[in-house]
Order: sequence, then C-alpha cells, then structure tokens
Amino acid sequence: MNELEKQVNEVLHHLNWLIEPHNSSVELIEIEDRRIVIRSIGYCSDCETDCIRMTFKERLPDMELIIR
Repeated sequence: MNELEKQVNEVLHHLNWLIEPHNSSVELIEIEDRRIVIRSIGYCSDCETDCIRMTFKERLPDMELIIR
C-alpha cells in the first residue's frame, strides 16, 4: 500500500465512523493518478452539508473526488 492509499483509507475510516450513525458508509472504488473514486451509500449520499466531499477536500486538497 502506497502513501496515498494509506491517506485515503484513513479518511474513509474517519468518515465511516462519523456517518455510520446516519446509516451511511463510504468505500473506495479506485485511485487513479490524482483522482479518487468512492461509493457512498445511505442518507449521507445526498446530504446538503456535503461532509464527505468537505472532509476529502480538507485532508487531500490536491485530489479530485468522484462520488458514485
């Protein structure tokens, strides 16, 4: 596992801990160059506060996030 994968997994772990009470989860689909593709399941997928995207932007600002 390279450093980027480690960082992404740490963010996903943090997010899952935060959004689990909302019956939601996120999982990694792929990392390609500077793009991270994740799957978001549950209520938080369509939440207007967009904490998933904000968390990635805060922790990995140079990466493009695609949420499916």
